[in-house]
Amino acid sequence: MAHKILLVDDDEKVRALLRRFLTPLDCEIAEADGGEAALEATRASTPDLVLLDVQMSGMDGFETC
Repeated sequence: MAHKILLVDDDEKVRALLRRFLTPLDCEIAEADGGEAALEATRASTPDLVLLDVQMSGMDGFETC
């Protein structure tokens, strides 16, 4: 069973870089572009790991957590 990782960052380039490094781990990778989207994603499927940016526009990482 593949582990599920959720990448949360409002910067698409950062998410792409993280995805590039994590892809060889053969994990299921989902992305969210902000706090609200991250909360929706966790309601749909519980990830094993969340990589969450702290400074985001709108809902920041602390509020999301």
